[in-house]
Amino acid sequence: MERVAAGLSTEHNFALLLLSVVVCLGGSAFSLYLLSKAHRDASRTRLIWLVWSALIGASAIWAAHIIALAAMVLPADEGFRLPTALLALAVTFAGVFAGFALSTKRDIRLAPEFGGIVLGLTVAVMGMTTSAAHVIAGADSNGAGFSLWSLLLSACLGAIALSFVPQLRSRRALLSATLFLFLAVVTLHLSMPVPDAFASKLGQLPETGLLTEGQMISVAILICALCAALAATGCELEKERKEAARRAYQHLSLQDSLTHLPNRHYVQKVAADLLKKADQNGKICSVVLISLDQFKAINDLHGYEVGDMVLCSMAETLKNNLSEKVFISRFYGDEFLIINPSLNSEDEAVEFARLVRSLARRPIQWRSYRLSIRSSIGLAVFPRDGNDLTKLVQRANLAAKQAKSIGGNLIQPYVTGMEESNRWETSLASDLRNATLENQLSLVFQKQNLTKTGSLIGYEALVRWRHAEKGPIAPEDFIPIAERSGIILDIGNWVLEAACAEAANWAEPVSLAVNASPLQFSRSDFAGLVSTVLIKTGLPAERLEIELTESTPIEDHERVHETILSLRKMGVRVAMDDFGKGYSSLNTLQAFPFDKIKVDRAFTQSLETNPHARAILRSAILLGHSFGIPVIAEGVETERQLEFLKEAGCRQVQGFLFGKHVLASQIKKKQDSLQRTGS
Repeated sequence: MERVAAGLSTEHNFALLLLSVVVCLGGSAFSLYLLSKAHRDASRTRLIWLVWSALIGASAIWAAHIIALAAMVLPADEGFRLPTALLALAVTFAGVFAGFALSTKRDIRLAPEFGGIVLGLTVAVMGMTTSAAHVIAGADSNGAGFSLWSLLLSACLGAIALSFVPQLRSRRALLSATLFLFLAVVTLHLSMPVPDAFASKLGQLPETGLLTEGQMISVAILICALCAALAATGCELEKERKEAARRAYQHLSLQDSLTHLPNRHYVQKVAADLLKKADQNGKICSVVLISLDQFKAINDLHGYEVGDMVLCSMAETLKNNLSEKVFISRFYGDEFLIINPSLNSEDEAVEFARLVRSLARRPIQWRSYRLSIRSSIGLAVFPRDGNDLTKLVQRANLAAKQAKSIGGNLIQPYVTGMEESNRWETSLASDLRNATLENQLSLVFQKQNLTKTGSLIGYEALVRWRHAEKGPIAPEDFIPIAERSGIILDIGNWVLEAACAEAANWAEPVSLAVNASPLQFSRSDFAGLVSTVLIKTGLPAERLEIELTESTPIEDHERVHETILSLRKMGVRVAMDDFGKGYSSLNTLQAFPFDKIKVDRAFTQSLETNPHARAILRSAILLGHSFGIPVIAEGVETERQLEFLKEAGCRQVQGFLFGKHVLASQIKKKQDSLQRTGS
């Protein structure tokens, strides 16, 4: 306490003291702001944030202490040993970096507090080293003798300061942490030993080559400013990089990555204007949907590379032979949507559809093969068949289905009442209602693995349907029907309970991922259902992950948000599925507190041949890191795909590279076998 009293009673240069306070507070706040970024970032750039934050924190604390020492008005000549002062700066950087790095460890209990203790002790050590650099004429020793209480108080204040690390995104937490770090530096300065008798010892400094107070202050401010400029430049570059990635993703999200045509999201953006303009000009607008016949057979026979080539060739043919006024898009999978808003009559609309058919029929040359392309074409006309794009596309799609059902490779205009003629879908929906009651549904499971090690971390449950008469029905055929008819609620409930019951019996407590539709989130007490199922099956909540699929748009955002929060309170994780496709957007990611992002398989499977797919994957992973959310990529089938995802920073993967779908009995049998082998 005597030292504190001596420090307070010592006369100071007020301007320098104020400069010291400004440097300490400003540098501490900036440093802790950068530390918050390091805490949230799980990618390789985390180390860069830590280095920058430590540079700012160390240089600011060191410079503030140098200026505070120079601010004391003493009756003797003073000077600074530059090498010793720089050594103090190096020691400070090492200690601050160690404390900051420790405070961001999420797998260590009380890591922020331990990191703060290291930081506080570093401040004290810096004070001793800096004091050794401060030479005063007539003083025997100016750097020795720190009291134990000052060390303990500095460590405690450092621990309190970094205890706010997990909440540093909050302005209040940032201000609190800055204040306590400032108090630690103030405690250091007040506990400095102050020489009290110089009257009889005035004379020359015992050393030569010392820096004057003004020179040392200039050096300290210059170093602190350079560190701040470096970190600020890095922050700005990182901000620009993320902003560029966001802009690139927003652009790519409106463009099909394979054909470079506008996708259906872009169609929805411009459709209203197209129809309005056609109406104002008194024109007829034709909506033509091309659905390629037996496209799956091309993929199965020749491979996905050839299938992609067919789609690209079709896109080029349409772009090169249709007017610029015609809007062309890849609407979904093997479907192209073409809108011509400048026709004069319905007869011209039919003629335009015939032109499209002639272009779609052109054979495509691939190596020694000449591929004959067949397509079913549906035609809907505005305003006769509808006044909005959704209805027009739906009716053009119904017409294309009708064309395909009667043999394909022809044009089918929409006819009033065609919805009722879609008997196959109607009968399938009827049979689907009884599928859960008649034990026609079953589950298979696909592995989820760590990208770096390949270690198993969980399984995704996938539903399969074997119709009593029609045999196996593909999920891509019956899931959309279930979505449109509302049957997905019953199917989803069955899948959830059956999957949890199986996972509860696994010997290895890996995670379980279960798909859920937005309809389940918004039209039922889904959180209550999950809670009941977990209690009934005995599956721990932390092992369950719900994947919110994007097969339909999210209608009730508020209710979905509440459901996600309720699930997370239980300990259940919620992942965003099919990211980059369907109805996904940056707004959706920002609107809901997801625990994971799952990138759609289409991008993974085409990344080896498509630079746009690679760009989308990198953007999605970068966005995940920006939000502090892990990313999992599905559809991984080759080592090259896996290596790309490793380099891009994707943590988790899923796909046939790690094995095909397995039954629950196979999982249990394998785990039992491993247990017997281990015992």
